[in-house]
Amino acid sequence: MPNDPAKLPVARQVATLTATRAQTDDQLLRSWLDSLGSPHTRRNFETTARRFLSELPTGLRQATVEDVRAALASITRGVGNGTARQYALRAKSLLGYAHRFGYTLFNVGAAIKPTKEVRALAKRIVGELDVRDLIRSARSERNRVLLAVTYATGLRVSEIVALNIADVIQRQDGRVQLHIVGKGGKERDVLVPQSLGAALLQACGGRAGTEPVFCSSRGGRRLTERAVNHLVKDLANRAGVNPKLSPHWLRHAHASHSLDRGAPLSLVAGTLGHANVSTTSAYLHAKPGASSGDNLDPKVWG
Repeated sequence: MPNDPAKLPVARQVATLTATRAQTDDQLLRSWLDSLGSPHTRRNFETTARRFLSELPTGLRQATVEDVRAALASITRGVGNGTARQYALRAKSLLGYAHRFGYTLFNVGAAIKPTKEVRALAKRIVGELDVRDLIRSARSERNRVLLAVTYATGLRVSEIVALNIADVIQRQDGRVQLHIVGKGGKERDVLVPQSLGAALLQACGGRAGTEPVFCSSRGGRRLTERAVNHLVKDLANRAGVNPKLSPHWLRHAHASHSLDRGAPLSLVAGTLGHANVSTTSAYLHAKPGASSGDNLDPKVWG
């Protein structure tokens, strides 16, 4: 059987068995990115994947396990454990996709063992007074409203910069709600606290449609995630709070503080866009209300 794929050379086998039209690594990369969810995810994954591919001495189809390990070692050099884990997972996803659709004969990504995630959530939860000081340190109304809305709604930084005027909905009861397209393209609606709704509507300034809610001070363009990160770092230094604070810490703070004040776990999960309440429950474990050690006899160490 001359057309039997098993009797063809490796390169021919790959070409014969493919379920993708991709003929080059770049085309395969594009196909993989198209399978992902939100634009934010695609941007981050593309950056990592292109760096990874550039470190391979050969193309994906000829890459060995050793090539993959060396490429990962190169792109993760000098980064933290959490970032290194994300890079490894993204490379593993790309390699798995390539094999699953027949672009490569072997899935060399199967040999990638990402480092175990170290959860240090408790270290990233700031107190209510720190959040208050951060927001009060903002010198412009735009920055004040930006930080207040980020904290009060628990939005991701990608979601806050993606907000358009049309996503800010004034209801008949006077409340304001936001229509959010989150990770994986999942949609949800988040109610803005009553005391903040008017300020947010004022920030919209009579604009409409797809114009961004939060614009840069230069030319009215949409704020970028990087700009918001820099802003939070600068204000954290000015307010004298934890200099490691980032926009995502405000999301952590929202979850922790609302649970502390009695919000139901399911409500917090829905507001944050968590698919499973087990994700949200991590905030309960990060700040336990009691310890079995409270039942021990203090005379033992006293």
